[in-house]
Amino acid sequence: MVRILCIGDSHIPNRAKDLPEQIYKQINDLTQNELYDDIFFTGDLINFPELLDFLSLKSKSKLFKVIGNMDYYYGNRDLPTYQKLDILYENSEKLTIGLTHGAQIKPRGDHDQLEELTIQKKYNILVSGHTHKEEVFLTSKGILLINPGSVTGAWSFLASGIPSFIELFIDKRTKKINVNLFQINRKTREINTSLSYFIFKNDQIHKNG
Repeated sequence: MVRILCIGDSHIPNRAKDLPEQIYKQINDLTQNELYDDIFFTGDLINFPELLDFLSLKSKSKLFKVIGNMDYYYGNRDLPTYQKLDILYENSEKLTIGLTHGAQIKPRGDHDQLEELTIQKKYNILVSGHTHKEEVFLTSKGILLINPGSVTGAWSFLASGIPSFIELFIDKRTKKINVNLFQINRKTREINTSLSYFIFKNDQIHKNG
């Protein structure tokens, strides 16, 4: 089983001062017994290296980072636009997960353009940010689009305003893909979890249950 944390768009200190304590606690609880295999950060950190230090301690392997459009203006110019991770199944079939911020998509968050970009890059799953609107969307062509939203609930034109992040679970034997979306409830301020289930078949992703 491969477990990946998808998180980003913190916008600290411009649009938020820090992550909510509930988010820190949830990530600490989720990694108490076992660290994530990898972490995908969708960009727009701005200026809060402490967050990257925290996340680095939660991964067994690598913290994948990409540049956000606002990062560029605050000196974080050395990060790539794209990253990818290949997951090899037991039968040697390959699933490729891509990561980008998403600022190149206009209008932002457009599913058709995100799907086309994913196909061009030969990804099966695309993790992106920029909209600050958390989303798990399966296209008609079997592409899975994942947006963890803003971990601080930072403002943007399409923002949900809800602090959130996403976990990916990939079973290398059964090819099942489970997606867990964590969000802070506006009223109770507790963490709510939404689960989505998929499976990888014939180089496409399909709903599973």
